[in-house]
Amino acid sequence: MNIPYIQQDNRFRIKKSTIPFAGLGVFANTVLPEETKLHVDGIVIQKNSTADICTAYANKYKFKLKENLLLIPLGWAGMVNHSNKPNMFKLVKNNGKVFLVTNRDITPGEELFWKYSKGAL
Repeated sequence: MNIPYIQQDNRFRIKKSTIPFAGLGVFANTVLPEETKLHVDGIVIQKNSTADICTAYANKYKFKLKENLLLIPLGWAGMVNHSNKPNMFKLVKNNGKVFLVTNRDITPGEELFWKYSKGAL
């Protein structure tokens, strides 16, 4: 089985989230200018497959890649918490690569957020 290596990225750090009961979150370790990209590493699965059904608990975290493909995020992006006022948005490129992108300048120590979907459906 070929498991991708998720590289260390000194732009980020993980610590206790500013959201009560959220657990851990991802924070900027340095200034992140608007349009800074965070690559979303993860596992690609088929929509409605056994893998999709068995990971239903993660539905709100899954990224839709194409009509029948979903990405379960791992690494840094898998730790970015939800907010209705996110400072990042999801970008899916034509080549299937997924990024979280800052929608404004982020200051060091600021927690990163994106708006979860209601499921990747």
